[in-house]
Amino acid sequence: MNEHSEKALLKALRGEEQREIDKALAQLYRQYYPAIKRLVKQNSGTEEEADDIFQDVVYTFYTKLRQEGLELYSTIQTYLYSIARNIWLNELRRRNSASRLVETYDYLDLSNDQLSTMVLTEQNREMAKLIQGLGEQCQQILNYYYFERFKMKKVAELMGFTNEQVAKNKKSNCLKKLKAVVQEKQEWRQWFQS
Repeated sequence: MNEHSEKALLKALRGEEQREIDKALAQLYRQYYPAIKRLVKQNSGTEEEADDIFQDVVYTFYTKLRQEGLELYSTIQTYLYSIARNIWLNELRRRNSASRLVETYDYLDLSNDQLSTMVLTEQNREMAKLIQGLGEQCQQILNYYYFERFKMKKVAELMGFTNEQVAKNKKSNCLKKLKAVVQEKQEWRQWFQS
């Protein structure tokens, strides 16, 4: 099997031919492991932990593909990276050493979207949970725009949208959903202005 395009790779992973599945899984490791290893090692992790995280990521991805009929709205790399990032964040929180990744929230400037400055630490964790509750697509869009600091054109490209305006509209809808969820929480209402 030659290196598969993403479409062919997904087809092989969903297929019934075990030899093709094994080759596709090996390709996942070759192509996507380095980015996950870099993420873990740059955030207080070891290579062994990166190996464990990647095993979890591939298992989660493969299981969702096979059992739940996962439909991707991003690239495989983006999806795997998101899973790895969430798993590693949870591990760091469990250890009470999430400072590096959690601190990425402190440069969030949502004032353009009527969201005032966030209070760090525990409230950021709560906000991250709320954002996760918006669904995978919204989580990705908001992550790319606010945390990764990508321009909307890049967000559109990463998400597979037809153009920048579609990405802007999706981001706006996600923020409206987030605002509605936050408005329901009494202690968070002051974050939004009418």
